[in-house]
Amino acid sequence: MSAILTALELRKRLGDRVLFDGVSLTVHERDRIGLIGRNGAGKSTLLRMFVHGAPAQARSAVAGDLQDPDALEDALEPDSGQLSWRRELRLTYVPQEPRIAEALTVREVLLGGGPPEHEVLAVADGLRVARLDARIGELSLGERRRVALARAISSGADVLALDEPTNHLDARTIEWLESRLLTLSAALIVVTHDRYFLDRVATRIAELDRGKLYGYEGDYSEFLLRQAERMSVEQEHEAQRAAFVRREIEWIRRSPSARRTKAKARIDRFDAAVAAAPGAAAAPPRQAELRLPTGPRLGSTIVELEAVTRELGGKTLFRDLTLVMKPGDRIGIVGDNGAGKTTLVRTILGESRPDAGVVTIGANTKFGYLEQGRSELVDDRTVTEEVAEGYDFVELPEGKVHVRGFLRMLAFAEGAGEVKIGQLSGGERNRVQLAKLLRRGGNVLILDEPTNDLDLVTLGALEEALLDFPGCAFIVSHDRWFLDRVATAILAFEGDGQVVLYEGSYTFYQERREQRERAQRAAAPAAEVKARRGDRRAAAPAVGPRKLTFKERRELAGMEEAISVAEARVAELEVWASDPQRFKTPGEELRAKLAELDAQRAEVEALYARWQELEQLAAAEPT
Repeated sequence: MSAILTALELRKRLGDRVLFDGVSLTVHERDRIGLIGRNGAGKSTLLRMFVHGAPAQARSAVAGDLQDPDALEDALEPDSGQLSWRRELRLTYVPQEPRIAEALTVREVLLGGGPPEHEVLAVADGLRVARLDARIGELSLGERRRVALARAISSGADVLALDEPTNHLDARTIEWLESRLLTLSAALIVVTHDRYFLDRVATRIAELDRGKLYGYEGDYSEFLLRQAERMSVEQEHEAQRAAFVRREIEWIRRSPSARRTKAKARIDRFDAAVAAAPGAAAAPPRQAELRLPTGPRLGSTIVELEAVTRELGGKTLFRDLTLVMKPGDRIGIVGDNGAGKTTLVRTILGESRPDAGVVTIGANTKFGYLEQGRSELVDDRTVTEEVAEGYDFVELPEGKVHVRGFLRMLAFAEGAGEVKIGQLSGGERNRVQLAKLLRRGGNVLILDEPTNDLDLVTLGALEEALLDFPGCAFIVSHDRWFLDRVATAILAFEGDGQVVLYEGSYTFYQERREQRERAQRAAAPAAEVKARRGDRRAAAPAVGPRKLTFKERRELAGMEEAISVAEARVAELEVWASDPQRFKTPGEELRAKLAELDAQRAEVEALYARWQELEQLAAAEPT
């Protein structure tokens, strides 16, 4: 495939810091590149540099402009190096915070600029974009991002540049987004820390590390193995990164897919690479040391809900919810945006009263709450000042540790505590907020979307800290990999006020959910099918009286069988498409299968319409 974008030896200095030093990347048609790296490594800046370097006619204003473009103008120009684009190439960029004219309605944004109406509205439905007549100024940041994503995906661009596209999306919508992106012919460059997203969507990983860009063919799992091989031959050993890779590989080894022959061979290659590393056996890498403050010892009663019901705006969010938290529970809370997850958290905290039922909090229970809408940071303060809040030490299970030591546990670099908040990247600011709130401690943590914008190393440290945490936790998250690692049970909002607890991992919950949905699709009640057919007959247009021809009588006689065969094929293809592993299928084969599914659905509709027409003719035949 031909190259559509080439970056050659890009170099960029910001103040005294060299951000990039000889970064090169070639993007080909249909590439799906995951751009990863630590917070502050320059991922978003590099993505913006690609966008800024595109020819003016290539850029799409569909998804909003860069924030403060005048201030960013200098930062987007490389100090040296070259960017070249294929002629007539079309690019669409979705930043973390899209800027869209606030006076426009959602409908005007989605339909303005040329995409076919049916296509963009179908994408908007898949992304659960609501309130088409609402003005952009009335929407939350999450809602604006959905609008921008919907418009971008349906824009017909040759390249999609997406910065953290899964933030503010629930898990079901992320699964839909993954499936949709896999069907597009556009090349994709995406900055994300969503590991399941990378594992399912990416065909290449580009890691920005200490000013260099390292390329790896394959998905996230393959990246971990290739990265381990690279690290094994480097003379400079980076302890936290190596420990993180080891933990991830151990997790893959324990998963059911690791028992497959191909996965086992990959793991064997990793083991060989680690064994060959100079001094690996004598000096194993030091793991991240993050320890969460625990608060007092838990009592026999922790958190108990008995038949709790909560309604809001005439909608039942949860009904008759009964839950008893046990020692060691780490309960992941999942569900659609707006389902009531945050309201449940506020009900547990006592900030919102239930309409019915009882919430009992143990006498020794001390909550540590990380809210989703996090407090604003003061730009003129240093990181240490902001996290310490007047206290020099943090109380950990093994004793007191200075705030600076606590920051190192959260993978902040040496000296980072003296940096002003205003000089930090978005991901680094989020890490400061996490450190600030975790410092206060608690024996029951309530974490509302804790993983947003955290880099992979910090995510790994937080995962390990939660696994070692002696208390309990409620974790509201869309990060499926994170939940698989830390959750002991999943509390799922399933609609219509139903909230169900599934003991076990997120993957176990997902398998149970998909099995149920496949069974429902494959075994639709006969009464429902008859009702559909009856509705179609009633809606059939009147046809002038005439006698059926011999050919039409034969066609009518075989119509029910033809419909049954077509519907069975649709059900078969839907079952095929619902299996996440299918999206490892090569792009052309996948698109062919999904196109066949669309064609079969259209065939069913056409058969029903023809059946109605023939039955109307038969009923109106002159005697």
